[in-house]
Amino acid sequence: MPIIGAILGATGSGKTEVAVLLAQKLGAEIICMDSRQIYKGFRIGTAQPTGEYLSTVPHHLVDFLSPEKQYNAAEFAKDVKKLLEQKPNAKFILTGGTGLYMQALCQGLSELPPSNPELREQLKKHYKDKEGSLLYTDALKANPSIEGKIMPGDTQRLLRTIELGESTINSRIGGIGAIPSVWLDFPRAELYKRINERVVKMLENGWAEEVTKLSKNVPLNAPAWQSLGYLDLKVALEKNENPHSIAEKVALSSRHYAKRQITWFKHKENPIYIDGKNAKENLDKISQRFQ
Repeated sequence: MPIIGAILGATGSGKTEVAVLLAQKLGAEIICMDSRQIYKGFRIGTAQPTGEYLSTVPHHLVDFLSPEKQYNAAEFAKDVKKLLEQKPNAKFILTGGTGLYMQALCQGLSELPPSNPELREQLKKHYKDKEGSLLYTDALKANPSIEGKIMPGDTQRLLRTIELGESTINSRIGGIGAIPSVWLDFPRAELYKRINERVVKMLENGWAEEVTKLSKNVPLNAPAWQSLGYLDLKVALEKNENPHSIAEKVALSSRHYAKRQITWFKHKENPIYIDGKNAKENLDKISQRFQ
């Protein structure tokens, strides 16, 4: 199989660095599996691979999509398959934390009824002036399985969930099959500490300047703005507040997201767990898993 393995982990677990080191060791390229890192210009706050990493190992499906465009698991699976067809002799390592993308790629997609434009407009009007949390709550009621898969701010997918209810057909088609995977594991307290420190580092590395620049060119209704922390930072800057004032709020949201990721992969995938703190020292062990 061209995809020799997957480096998985919660946000802040250091997946990118491990994937790059492993790709160098095995002569592989990297496919990013992150629903936020896809957007052009939303670099720092989504922790896209650094310029150094991008120049060291070829990366795919990162920083390539207009911030105004929607993107979903079906498109991800399609784009990965297209890449595999274009480079049949290359080896790839998948890395990221968007579980639904991996499920769509490996297991295929459920056949869904077409969207109902009239019903979609009715739903939009219904939720327009209501609390944002109500949409997420009602979507959970319509399909409890979305917990940990769809973020509360992902309006389009939440509306689609309510539109479909539980009408999803269980049969899946088009998957490429299971991929050997490794999960970078940390004690919860250590992971949360890493997340807290990463948010601060993002702010120190120019996240506020990035948001200021994006605010001039990217409409507020663009899907990319739903990436964790971007709207919080935008509001803080508009109020002339210290950018670091949003650090704890963003860190808390990131910790909640990490918890959902851990739950998802624990129940949906079957990775080998590697001590995240010593992952770089265990590259040989990971390599054996992928060969």
